[in-house]
This record gives sequence, C-alpha cells and structure tokens, in this order.
Amino acid sequence: MWLELSLVSAVLLGVRRIYEKQLTATFGNFSLSFLTLVFALPPALALLLFFPIPEDIAHLPWRFWWPLLVIWLVLYPIQNYFLFRSLREGELSAVLPISALLPVFNLATSYAILGEGPSALGIAGIASIAGGTYLLLFGGRVGAFTLNRPVLFMLISIACTALGSTLDKVSVGVSTPVFYGFVNMLGASAVFLVLAAASGQAGELRRVGEAFWTLVALGVILALAVAAFMAAFQEGPTSYVLALRSGGFFLPVVWGFIVLKESVTPRKALALALFSAGVALLAL
Repeated sequence: MWLELSLVSAVLLGVRRIYEKQLTATFGNFSLSFLTLVFALPPALALLLFFPIPEDIAHLPWRFWWPLLVIWLVLYPIQNYFLFRSLREGELSAVLPISALLPVFNLATSYAILGEGPSALGIAGIASIAGGTYLLLFGGRVGAFTLNRPVLFMLISIACTALGSTLDKVSVGVSTPVFYGFVNMLGASAVFLVLAAASGQAGELRRVGEAFWTLVALGVILALAVAAFMAAFQEGPTSYVLALRSGGFFLPVVWGFIVLKESVTPRKALALALFSAGVALLAL
C-alpha cells in the first residue's frame, strides 16, 4: 500500500509546486508559508474524522515532540524560505528536478537514525542524480563557472526536507499518520505567522482575497498529500518512499516547458534524463 500512497503523494506534490510558483508573485516567503498551512488545516482536521488518532493524545511521549520542535523551529523556516525563493527566481524545469536529491540526502540520516541503507542499484541512482545536479547547479558557457542561485536555494531546501523526513518517521512511529500531519502543520503555521510578522510580511495577509480559491485548492492538496505521504512513511522504507515522492518533479517540469515556455537546452535535457534514471534506480 505504501507504493500507491507514495505515488499519490508525488502527483499531489507536483500540482502543489505549480500553484506555489504562481503564488510567489503575490506573497513573501513566510506569509505564503503561513497561508498554505492555514488553508490546509480545515481539510486535515476533517480527515481526522475518518482516520485513527492516538489513544491518549494528552500524554504523547517525548519521542513524538522532540522531532517536531526541531522541524518547527529550525528546519521548516529554512526549508520554506529557500523553497519559495527558488520557485520565485528560477524556472520550474531547472529547480524542481533537484527534488530527486531528497532520497539521496535522506540516506545518511536514515542509516544513522533508522538503520536503513542503500542497495547497489541505489548507489548507482545516487551517482546519476549527482551528475544531474552538477549540470543544473554549475551551468552556463563552455569554460565558464557560473552558480545557478535558484538551484542552490532548492538544494538547501531539499537538504532540510530530507532531515525533516527522517524526523517525521520518528514521530509517526509513536502516533498515527494523519494526526501527526495535522499537528505538524498546526505548529508550523504558528511559527510562520510569527516569522511573517517579524519580517514585515504580515501586511501581505490582507491580500488573501486575491488568491482565495487558489489557496483553498492548495490547502486541500496539501492536506491530502501530507496524509498520503505520512501513511506511506509509516509502512515503507524511508528512502524508497522518498524516491517515489521525489518523482513528482515531472509534472511541474512539463508545465514549465509547455505552459510557461521555459527554455529547453541540451544541458537541461541531459540533467533531466539523469534525474529520471536516478529516481527509477532508487525506487527499485
């Protein structure tokens, strides 16, 4: 079942990134983070009516809370700040394939915390993804050494997501997937509200009416994606679940090429081929 849930999560993630790219033109990094989470809370709360919750939510163990504190106070702010900067400043077809690095970054933390290691095919997949990353990160003219800043921003965001994903699995292991997803988003929304106010972005929240229905749709997508991802996480091997989920970059990349008329270069095409091969090898 974790296989199907991972694929559902990947598709929803791809749709989500398309919406988020659109919204970065209206909102700042922290105000957008707050809004996407707040609009996801009602559908996430509704899901709790149909899925199990821990028997005693008033006495959850420390093993549930300490990963959340690290995610809320450290990882989530860094992750979303660089995610939305990357989406705003870069092309979807250039920055989103970097999400294929998610299972690669996660391998080290999964091995250290959960005891899960890569297979021989997984190692080959890592090499393929590393090659694709190099092509996108260091692009430009022959003989020139130019750093693609939006790709670098996505790289930082994915590194935070990888560590956070391992911590997610720790907390999900002593609770239930949908309940954990709701608590995760609830606490993170409070943190991002404070950050939005501290960074002078709170005034942007008055513009919510300009994108109300987009935010409603995004909230439903996010709630369903988190529920599917956490359920898959509870059942499947961490790196394999992440490998399938990271395949969600295909949809927004196609959107970028066809709808946004983003450039198609030989370097980008080769990088996409390497990312695709790497994700497939990691998922085997």
